[in-house]
Amino acid sequence: MAARWLELSVQAEGPVQDTISSFLVEQGSTGVVCRDGSLRAFFADTADPATLKPAVRRYLRGLREIFPDCFVGRTRWRVMAGKNWHDSWRGRFKPQRIGRRLVVMPPWLRPPRDRRHVVVIEPAMAFGTGTHETTRCCLELIDELCAGAAPARALDVGTGSGVLAIAMARLGVGEVLALDNDPVALEAARVNLGLNGVDGAVTLSGTPLGRFRRRFPLVVANIILETLVELAASLNRCVADGGGLILSGLLHEHVPVVLECFPDFRMVRRKDRGEWSSVLLRREP
Repeated sequence: MAARWLELSVQAEGPVQDTISSFLVEQGSTGVVCRDGSLRAFFADTADPATLKPAVRRYLRGLREIFPDCFVGRTRWRVMAGKNWHDSWRGRFKPQRIGRRLVVMPPWLRPPRDRRHVVVIEPAMAFGTGTHETTRCCLELIDELCAGAAPARALDVGTGSGVLAIAMARLGVGEVLALDNDPVALEAARVNLGLNGVDGAVTLSGTPLGRFRRRFPLVVANIILETLVELAASLNRCVADGGGLILSGLLHEHVPVVLECFPDFRMVRRKDRGEWSSVLLRREP
């Protein structure tokens, strides 16, 4: 292990955290910890600050311009001793009990002694570990929807770590197609599928959503508002008659904007946590 580590702290909220995490992993980060309102990325002492810091600054500036509604605030860099980093980083993760039947946890912890379905996520590659409000609300809605009879098939758009796809497989969905246009995210999801032993139930793909003509009884998308609006026509087409559509990554004021994009759906359930909202819509048969 390196003797010293370079730590970056970034103020950021919502699904944009996953976008920033993806970039930082591509830049060589060996671990990203996402918390409510911020994230921390760690780089080995072999990283070149003279190159890394300007690259991060340019990226975040461009992100603020592209997604003005998503908060991206200040950054802070510091050097920390490597001997304390490993235990400190791992110690931040605890089992997350979500809904009535799920628990999300890192692979080095022992599962709690209850009958919950365990979803194991390797947080070193970031992309969503079940701790943010948007992910938790999505998982709660999935848990509720699958409580009776889980749908035979589901589509996860913007899968990231694969946490939602894995949860659906754990809750009884027989076939899950998980899409992401980021190869780094797909690799993280592939690792997590292996950790959970659901490789047979979940198929990963980098194919754009617009190329799919297949329809699913359940579609889930935990992504930012701009992307949801951009993909609305394709998402509409992928939901079967009477099927469910779970949308997340929304600030409260974004919900009416998104509902206008799905006129053939009625809202069945809405979950609010903090300043974030997730909705379950049902396509009218």
